[in-house]
Amino acid sequence: MKISNLVIALFCIINFSMAQKPLITKSGQITFFSHTVAEDVEATNNQVYCTVNTSNGKMQFAVLIKGFTFENALMQKHFNEPDYLNSNAFPKSTFVGSLTNLSQINFNKNGSYTAFADGILNLHGVSKKIQQKGTIVVADGKVKLTSKFIIKPKDFKIDVPEGISEEIEVSIACDF
Repeated sequence: MKISNLVIALFCIINFSMAQKPLITKSGQITFFSHTVAEDVEATNNQVYCTVNTSNGKMQFAVLIKGFTFENALMQKHFNEPDYLNSNAFPKSTFVGSLTNLSQINFNKNGSYTAFADGILNLHGVSKKIQQKGTIVVADGKVKLTSKFIIKPKDFKIDVPEGISEEIEVSIACDF
């Protein structure tokens, strides 16, 4: 009797600890794209910290601004200067929020799930509440989170040079 109670207790502890295990990666990817008359602006950062707690839906993303790479080195230099992103004064961008439809996502069952998140995006020293839609794909114990959305630099007090779009398309992908 005591052994069976011990086995049941251990089983519950193991299941509880596995359910509480957050999904974490330090190799998420953020890309952004903006069409301009002269040339398109596109950059990628492959060192994005992403975490999602599957039991309560809390999520967090962090990215170092200097980690964005461009095909055009001069564009990368301008991107980090004080007149644009000013990465010395504002070295990182973060999102802290939660999945608002966690009950509709089964992290233990293969499938593609629409995800909705609310939270605070901090960029260029400005915090703004945002709501975004994304997709969570579960396949054989692996989880991939993706989202694509638009931000407006002026909302984050970023002056956009003439000829640059006032809307930037941002894509995020995190494999756990």
